[in-house]
Amino acid sequence: MEQRVSLEKTIQGDNHQEREIKDVGSGAAALARYEQRKQARLFMRERRKKYYRIFLRTALVVAAVWIIGALLWKGYSMLKNAASREIAVMRLEDALKDKDVAALQTYLRVPDETIPVNEKTLAPLFSYLDAHPNAYETLERDFDRQNDMKHVYIKGLTSKPPIFTIKVFGDRYVFEPTLYSMNIRLNEPDDEIMINGEKVEGEPTKDPFVKKVGPYLPGVYTVTVVKTDGEKRKKETKQVHLFGGARVYEVDLAKE
Repeated sequence: MEQRVSLEKTIQGDNHQEREIKDVGSGAAALARYEQRKQARLFMRERRKKYYRIFLRTALVVAAVWIIGALLWKGYSMLKNAASREIAVMRLEDALKDKDVAALQTYLRVPDETIPVNEKTLAPLFSYLDAHPNAYETLERDFDRQNDMKHVYIKGLTSKPPIFTIKVFGDRYVFEPTLYSMNIRLNEPDDEIMINGEKVEGEPTKDPFVKKVGPYLPGVYTVTVVKTDGEKRKKETKQVHLFGGARVYEVDLAKE
């Protein structure tokens, strides 16, 4: 009987030990699985970080290439525009020096459609340039000021407009000449006015002794006032240079 009890205790002890071994084994296996999952999560996290870094670097490279490309294109466009502008200015100056009316008809766009561009209307400009070779330097300074973005001419608000305003027309540069007028002071309201030998009818102003004539292209103009006194005709003459400055010139031909 005692041997049977002892055997049962031995069997129970063995079973308990086996359960403990199984519990230890199960805990170790669970710990191992936990470590595996932890390592897997760490691996996936690192891999995502790696992908993010690769994506970020790729995006930065693409952005840098795009920005550099945009800057290069902008620089190229600016250089191309500047070169086209300078070429247009050179062609205008060459046409003026050569008195090439046909070329000037292409380069000039007169804001007043009633004023044609031909030999007659350009003659005063050619005469002025022949008499004043340094006038081309004045034109270049005018063009340089227009190239400065801070210099903007607004018609009606700027008292001294450029002699030729550079404008873009279609895919090319053209030049809009400033049109000048003259307020001529007379001895008598009915005095006759002649511009470059041709009689003109001046427009009345608030002052009955002042007549407005124009508009005219830039150039040198001979203004003559003829007063009839019985059978006598008296003339007063003055040369007026319409080249830069105010759009309206004051010309006093009243005899003091």
